Amino acid sequence: MSEVLAGDIGGTHARFARVAVGSGSVELIHAATYDVPGAASLGALIRRYLDEHPGPIASAAIGIAAPLVGGQAHPINLPWSVSEGEVRATIGHGGGHLLNDLLANAWGIGELGPNQLEELQPDRIRLGGNRAVCSAGTGLGIAGMVASGDGWQPFASEGGHIDYGPRGQDEDELLVYLRQQHPEWGHVSAERVVSGPGIHAIWQFVCETGRATPTQALLEAIESGDPSTAICSAAIAEDDLSATITLDLFARAYGAQAGNLALMLLSTGGLYIGGGIAPRILPILRRGGFLDAFHAKGRYNGLLEQMAVRVILDDHCALRGAARFALSHLKED
Repeated sequence: MSEVLAGDIGGTHARFARVAVGSGSVELIHAATYDVPGAASLGALIRRYLDEHPGPIASAAIGIAAPLVGGQAHPINLPWSVSEGEVRATIGHGGGHLLNDLLANAWGIGELGPNQLEELQPDRIRLGGNRAVCSAGTGLGIAGMVASGDGWQPFASEGGHIDYGPRGQDEDELLVYLRQQHPEWGHVSAERVVSGPGIHAIWQFVCETGRATPTQALLEAIESGDPSTAICSAAIAEDDLSATITLDLFARAYGAQAGNLALMLLSTGGLYIGGGIAPRILPILRRGGFLDAFHAKGRYNGLLEQMAVRVILDDHCALRGAARFALSHLKED
């Protein structure tokens, strides 16, 4: 049986899997994860996977966290550029495709079951319509899904790089702080706040402006590991005030950005929260700050209170979406 190759390439990990053609649903087989740091190229990662899991590939689709122009991309979080030509040369024919990682996430939503989603807010509109995807992880990714016939047509964007919009005194001061600390950025994007690195930046702001003093345990955890993971863990455990304040600010900024997206795309079909952070901080998202900020759009509060808001729990959603994308292009290839 012929198979397609799916890939999801981030700044830290590269995930691959095969999916059998003609099976109907997307069932990932031979899934593997590799470290991106130290890899020579995207082609080298694909070759490693195919060496370990050999066999012909009918089509391939690889999700990349970058805008694609003419089949090429220059990801800001990867040490090398990528191209569809490289993918095609590696698999040995013209059926290789690149797609934006959030576009892959959007393609994957239709492959998820109820147990792979956490509902933060129920669908009170019940009319279907456009969907939106907002995913905070290493960066902030955004995609849309236009209602079309009996389904949805996903499309990519780079909406995570829009200007960060503060909504009160604390966030006003956060914006000023980030501008002063990082004049080299040129502007403070939403991604600088709503992301893993953004959590660390908010925490530095909280501590350096005297809003809270971190415990020694948190300082040591940040020093010895990933800062955002350490801060999230301390906030969930509620044993460090600096982490608690940080995650409250983060959740509200995340909710505000998701609400902006829901309005821009009129996502009456649902707002989906992806990325690696949301599943780890579900107790914080449920506390209310996220949804309060999501709703807080003045005259349109009532509309946003009716839209479904769902957290994607499956960390292979983008991989499933890349596989579905590859399957959809088989006839063209």
